[in-house]
Amino acid sequence: MARRTPAERFARFVNLAGPIPLIRGVQGRCHQWRGSVDDDGYARFWLDGRNRRAYHVAYVTAHGPIPDGHDVDHHCRNRRCVNPAHLRALTHRENVLASSNVAAYRAAQTHCHRGHEFDEANTRRRKDGTRACRACARDRKAAAKSATVHTLTPRPNIRKKAA
Repeated sequence: MARRTPAERFARFVNLAGPIPLIRGVQGRCHQWRGSVDDDGYARFWLDGRNRRAYHVAYVTAHGPIPDGHDVDHHCRNRRCVNPAHLRALTHRENVLASSNVAAYRAAQTHCHRGHEFDEANTRRRKDGTRACRACARDRKAAAKSATVHTLTPRPNIRKKAA
């Protein structure tokens, strides 16, 4: 019996009638991976002696090599999808911002939680790369200073001395 080619082995694990993505602009059904997945839910495929991400194999087969400094993004947001039409090469930053995680939510914010605008003058970058509002920091500092002043002021003695 002849050994199957990698393309034949790959095709055995693909369900072409996968779910329809709910993301606007994504055309066609997901090609749902029915083979093994890793702990993060990404499809895995054994190729050339290595366990590879199946969507990388699908992307390279359809579009060519992944550009340096780029990640392969599931435009459909389905980690088991290997439909080449749903896969795109993005920089890591673009990939993170295209998702719906906390980092993407925070990066899209134009104002802090108290309504101050994140502009050049009002934004401070922390060591971890996140943004901090200078106006809120000033308000916190002023509130802490006024609380300290009130606690250090001697309280008047209102007790009457016994006669």
